[in-house]
Amino acid sequence: MPEPQEEAATQPSSPRPAPARGLPRMTLERGRVLFVSSGAIGVTALPEWALVLRFRYGWSVRVCLSYSADRLVSRSALAAVTQAPVEGPDWPTERGVVPHQELAEWPDLVIAAPATTNFVAKCAAGMADSLVLTTVLCTAAPVLIAPSIPENALARPAVQRNLRLLEEDGYHVVPMSPAVSAHRGTVSPSGMPGLPAILKVAARVLAKPEEPGEGEKPGEGEKSGEAEEKGKTEEKGRTEESAEAEREGAAGTGGQPDG
Repeated sequence: MPEPQEEAATQPSSPRPAPARGLPRMTLERGRVLFVSSGAIGVTALPEWALVLRFRYGWSVRVCLSYSADRLVSRSALAAVTQAPVEGPDWPTERGVVPHQELAEWPDLVIAAPATTNFVAKCAAGMADSLVLTTVLCTAAPVLIAPSIPENALARPAVQRNLRLLEEDGYHVVPMSPAVSAHRGTVSPSGMPGLPAILKVAARVLAKPEEPGEGEKPGEGEKSGEAEEKGKTEEKGRTEESAEAEREGAAGTGGQPDG
């Protein structure tokens, strides 16, 4: 009799379900997502989110934690649902790789969630004093920032400026959502956005721009459209001039169209 492991390997895998309602359909070139997380209470949602991305999309997921995030979420739970070691907050080199470079090159998409006020400020300033920040600075993959900021802090001009700087620097800031404050127990408008909102922004970011029409060089379609619009405008002008001339002739003014 074959070994149980071999028998299981020959069985067809069950089809993966379509993304749940509210989640966009999207693909990643290599199917790799990296979460970089800092210390807000929303980090406790990460095990469930990672499971959704693996189960619904079939993606590989890894997680890198800051020191404060490491105190709020179970590394064991994250390792179990991602089937990968959790990176950070330390910077080990025992595996023979440079951690921030290896992490930066691995993903197709980076999601910074939650992104605390401190993380947002340091990232906007280009600081690299932790594994999460250095990885974000070194990656060439699109980076989505999902902020979780205290309501009063969000009103500060400095915090607003940092969020604008991130956008100007090419990061993609996901609008915050109402969430229950762990401190007050009331709803705050500046909580971390949910996974569906983050993925919808990701889908827009990753969507390929429209290619020029077949046989056209870039810009030719635009020039052709401009010429066509100009022709329509000139034809309309000639028609209006003819109609005006007819009205003037009927009135006995003797007016004629030019030419």
